Amino acid sequence: MSKVQIFSLIISLLLALVIFQLIRKKKLKEQYSLLWFLTVVVMMVLALWEGLLYRISSLLGIAVPSNALFMLALLFMFAMSLHYSMLVSRLTDQTKMLSQRLAILDRDIRKERADRTGGVEVPGTGGAGIQGTGSTDVQETSGAGSRNEGDTDD
Repeated sequence: MSKVQIFSLIISLLLALVIFQLIRKKKLKEQYSLLWFLTVVVMMVLALWEGLLYRISSLLGIAVPSNALFMLALLFMFAMSLHYSMLVSRLTDQTKMLSQRLAILDRDIRKERADRTGGVEVPGTGGAGIQGTGSTDVQETSGAGSRNEGDTDD
């Protein structure tokens, strides 16, 4: 086994350990780690199987095997960029939908508060709608003249 193969195996194993640590610390989800583990496996296979890169380069009509490796890496990076672009687009749409729903809920809460108080803003809400939904608001909006059992006029 050559020094390059040993170095490639060590790097592959280190990358696998980093991926495991990221998953363990909940910084990388399992669904995204599969692609990275596949990358590590491909790196290990290429490191152990000496003639594979030569065969791939000859099948692609590339004279130098390192150029084939760079082309495969470039294709991999393109696929990753496309995947993450699709993911960001989907998350952007979900964020927009959630913010619209939040705005509707905020409007409904403000309207409900205005209806309860006769158009007067309830103290403690600060006009922030959702932020002012704490327990003090429940007491303040439960009715000015309401009494609980056991209350006296002392």
